Amino acid sequence: MLSKRSHAEYTEGKSLVEMVKDDLVAERVAIESYQEIVRWLGNDDPTTRTMIETILATEEEHANDMLELLQDLQ
Repeated sequence: MLSKRSHAEYTEGKSLVEMVKDDLVAERVAIESYQEIVRWLGNDDPTTRTMIETILATEEEHANDMLELLQDLQ
C-alpha cells in the first residue's frame, strides 16, 4: 500500500478544518523532503535538480493554498 511508504501520516479527518490542517502538514513534509533532495543533489545533476525544484515550487504553492483555505475557514 502506498500510504505505508509515505513520509506523511494520513488520517481520516472529522471536520473540514481538520482535513485541511492534515493536508497542510503533509504538504510541509513533502516540501522538507524535496528540499533535502535538492541539497543532496547539489550541482552534480542539474537536470534532476531543476525537475525537483519545479516539483518543490508546486508543493509550496499547494501549502500556501492550504494555509489560505485554513485561514478562510477559521
